[in-house]
Amino acid sequence: MFEQLSDLSEYFSIEENLSWTVVRPHQARLTVEEVVRRLDGEPDTMTTDRPADCVSDLEYDDLADTVFLEQCGDAVIIVGFGTAAAEEEALRRLSQSATVHSVFWAINNFNRLYYIVDGVVVTELDMLRPLDRWGTDPEALTDHLDALRDLHDRSDPGPDWETAMATLESLTGQRLDPDWFAHPQLLAKVNRR
Repeated sequence: MFEQLSDLSEYFSIEENLSWTVVRPHQARLTVEEVVRRLDGEPDTMTTDRPADCVSDLEYDDLADTVFLEQCGDAVIIVGFGTAAAEEEALRRLSQSATVHSVFWAINNFNRLYYIVDGVVVTELDMLRPLDRWGTDPEALTDHLDALRDLHDRSDPGPDWETAMATLESLTGQRLDPDWFAHPQLLAKVNRR
């Protein structure tokens, strides 16, 4: 997938920065508009754009506060190329009356995988060191971390963001593929308050 995505644009590389979050409400349907509000954005200003085009179209500072969103049944998927939807405080807001699973990584290999429910960090981990976990129940994701643990056990562990994405897929049942990035998605500017 990463190779296919690099063919979409010479400026586009999810290997450097990506955040992918899945928000699933406990009861009532959560809308994209409500998610944008929780991220301190204005739903009325949403537009559409191809995620693969945004890196070349936006200034770096704007990219940090830009997210792409999709309603998938009762869940909302959020993808960004900065940390706007990846910071713990933003994830806590997103998880009010909901469950949030999120992965992100940055160019310097700083990364996290989060499992947050009702504003409480249940499990947080560095995907390059999956044995080190924090939260109210650090072991809650243990059954989903085999692939990350296998990577860590290799003699020269390095970033393998594909495995991070596969881990989020196993947790949420949601999937991102190259076509998602190639098609227009809802785009919102957040952190505007």
